[in-house]
Amino acid sequence: MVLTIEEVVTQLTRGGAEVTTTEVTRFVSQGWVLATPGPQGLSFDEADTARVKLICELRQDLAVNDEAVPIVLKLLDQVYSLRDTMRGLREAIEHLPPELQAELERLMTLPANERDPLDRDQV
Repeated sequence: MVLTIEEVVTQLTRGGAEVTTTEVTRFVSQGWVLATPGPQGLSFDEADTARVKLICELRQDLAVNDEAVPIVLKLLDQVYSLRDTMRGLREAIEHLPPELQAELERLMTLPANERDPLDRDQV
Protein backbone atom coordinates (compact mmCIF):
# COMPACT_ATOMS: atom_id res chain seq x y z
CA MET A 1 0.00 0.00 0.00
CA VAL A 2 1.41 3.37 -1.03
CA LEU A 3 0.95 6.31 1.34
CA THR A 4 1.45 10.05 1.09
CA ILE A 5 3.69 11.82 3.56
CA GLU A 6 0.63 13.07 5.45
CA GLU A 7 -0.75 9.53 5.71
CA VAL A 8 2.60 8.26 7.00
CA VAL A 9 2.70 10.95 9.67
CA THR A 10 -0.92 10.27 10.66
CA GLN A 11 -0.34 6.51 10.86
CA LEU A 12 2.80 6.87 12.94
CA THR A 13 1.42 9.50 15.31
CA ARG A 14 -1.61 7.29 15.94
CA GLY A 15 0.89 4.60 16.89
CA GLY A 16 2.58 6.89 19.39
CA ALA A 17 5.46 8.30 17.37
CA GLU A 18 6.20 12.00 17.48
CA VAL A 19 6.94 13.03 13.89
CA THR A 20 6.04 15.83 11.52
CA THR A 21 5.91 16.09 7.74
CA THR A 22 8.92 18.42 7.94
CA GLU A 23 10.94 15.77 9.76
CA VAL A 24 9.93 13.01 7.33
CA THR A 25 10.87 15.28 4.42
CA ARG A 26 14.27 15.78 6.06
CA PHE A 27 14.67 12.01 6.51
CA VAL A 28 14.15 11.66 2.75
CA SER A 29 16.49 14.55 1.88
CA GLN A 30 19.18 12.99 4.12
CA GLY A 31 18.82 9.72 2.18
CA TRP A 32 17.66 7.83 5.26
CA VAL A 33 14.34 6.95 3.58
CA LEU A 34 13.99 6.23 -0.14
CA ALA A 35 10.46 7.51 -0.79
CA THR A 36 9.38 7.86 -4.42
CA PRO A 37 8.76 11.37 -5.73
CA GLY A 38 5.64 11.75 -7.84
CA PRO A 39 3.19 14.35 -9.13
CA GLN A 40 1.27 14.26 -5.82
CA GLY A 41 4.43 14.52 -3.72
CA LEU A 42 6.40 11.78 -2.03
CA SER A 43 5.03 8.23 -2.00
CA PHE A 44 5.91 5.79 0.77
CA ASP A 45 5.60 2.02 0.54
CA GLU A 46 5.48 -0.27 3.58
CA ALA A 47 9.26 -0.47 3.79
CA ASP A 48 9.58 3.33 3.65
CA THR A 49 6.97 3.73 6.38
CA ALA A 50 8.71 1.12 8.55
CA ARG A 51 11.99 2.97 8.05
CA VAL A 52 10.45 6.27 9.14
CA LYS A 53 9.08 4.51 12.22
CA LEU A 54 12.50 3.01 12.96
CA ILE A 55 14.16 6.42 12.68
CA CYS A 56 11.60 7.88 15.07
CA GLU A 57 12.26 5.08 17.55
CA LEU A 58 16.02 5.54 17.26
CA ARG A 59 15.77 9.28 17.83
CA GLN A 60 13.04 9.33 20.49
CA ASP A 61 13.30 6.06 22.41
CA LEU A 62 17.04 5.47 22.16
CA ALA A 63 18.19 9.12 21.96
CA VAL A 64 20.29 8.47 18.84
CA ASN A 65 21.41 11.85 17.52
CA ASP A 66 21.14 12.86 13.87
CA GLU A 67 24.85 12.33 13.25
CA ALA A 68 24.62 8.71 14.41
CA VAL A 69 21.34 7.83 12.65
CA PRO A 70 22.95 7.00 9.27
CA ILE A 71 25.57 4.84 10.98
CA VAL A 72 22.94 2.90 12.92
CA LEU A 73 20.79 2.52 9.79
CA LYS A 74 23.75 1.21 7.80
CA LEU A 75 24.58 -1.32 10.51
CA LEU A 76 20.96 -2.45 10.70
CA ASP A 77 20.85 -2.78 6.91
CA GLN A 78 23.92 -5.01 7.11
CA VAL A 79 22.27 -7.15 9.79
CA TYR A 80 19.12 -7.53 7.67
CA SER A 81 21.23 -8.42 4.64
CA LEU A 82 23.17 -11.04 6.60
CA ARG A 83 19.91 -12.47 7.90
CA ASP A 84 18.64 -12.83 4.33
CA THR A 85 21.92 -14.44 3.30
CA MET A 86 21.71 -16.90 6.19
CA ARG A 87 18.11 -17.74 5.27
CA GLY A 88 19.23 -18.51 1.71
CA LEU A 89 22.12 -20.60 2.98
CA ARG A 90 19.81 -22.56 5.29
CA GLU A 91 17.44 -23.25 2.40
CA ALA A 92 20.35 -24.40 0.22
CA ILE A 93 21.60 -26.72 2.97
CA GLU A 94 18.13 -28.25 3.30
CA HIS A 95 18.45 -29.41 -0.32
CA LEU A 96 21.77 -31.22 0.29
CA PRO A 97 21.93 -34.96 0.87
CA PRO A 98 21.53 -35.90 4.56
CA GLU A 99 25.16 -36.99 4.95
CA LEU A 100 26.41 -33.58 3.79
CA GLN A 101 23.95 -31.84 6.09
CA ALA A 102 25.30 -33.90 8.99
CA GLU A 103 28.91 -33.07 8.08
CA LEU A 104 28.11 -29.36 7.91
CA GLU A 105 26.44 -29.55 11.30
CA ARG A 106 29.49 -31.33 12.71
CA LEU A 107 31.88 -28.75 11.29
CA MET A 108 29.78 -25.87 12.58
CA THR A 109 30.02 -27.19 16.14
CA LEU A 110 33.84 -27.23 16.03
CA PRO A 111 35.80 -24.20 17.25
CA ALA A 112 36.84 -22.06 14.29
CA ASN A 113 40.54 -22.89 14.72
CA GLU A 114 39.76 -26.61 14.38
CA ARG A 115 37.87 -26.34 11.12
CA ASP A 116 39.86 -27.20 8.03
CA PRO A 117 37.72 -26.66 4.95
CA LEU A 118 40.44 -28.17 2.74
CA ASP A 119 40.68 -31.43 4.72
CA ARG A 120 38.89 -33.63 2.18
CA ASP A 121 39.64 -36.87 4.07
CA GLN A 122 36.90 -36.05 6.60
CA VAL A 123 34.17 -35.47 4.00
